[in-house]
Amino acid sequence: MFIATGEFLRIWAVGYAGASTRARTLGAARDLVTTGPYRYVRNPLYIGNFLLSLGVCFVANVYWLVAVLMVGYLLQYLPIIVVEESCLMESCGQVYQTYRERVPRFIPQFPPYPYPSRHDFSWTRAFKSERRTLTAIVCVIGLIFARQLVDLL
Repeated sequence: MFIATGEFLRIWAVGYAGASTRARTLGAARDLVTTGPYRYVRNPLYIGNFLLSLGVCFVANVYWLVAVLMVGYLLQYLPIIVVEESCLMESCGQVYQTYRERVPRFIPQFPPYPYPSRHDFSWTRAFKSERRTLTAIVCVIGLIFARQLVDLL
């Protein structure tokens, strides 16, 4: 359930934001997307990543790893978020400031942000961007189940 929800959230987000979300440099965030999942939460991709990883912990029956995961995600993503927010403030100014004041980082809000951007959702863009993630999910789950099957034999 966590894995499916996390990947759904990622697909929904990249369907609007596109491949720029896979940038390898900090500060790649320059275009403010405020539609789709971004109307409810500022960092849907990071939430999706967390849910995916949480799901893998549960599927693998490694529950103690959840605490490590929580700390690790905060240590990994908070510095990235700070840099991204700084870049968005620099490039979008008051528009981003208003968005930042009204939409939370991690906990979705309802009702959604009332000023959606004009970004269109694209299934092609979403699946092209998520191809590697989907492949990794299938491989990891396959390996976990193979290991569990071996343990049963």
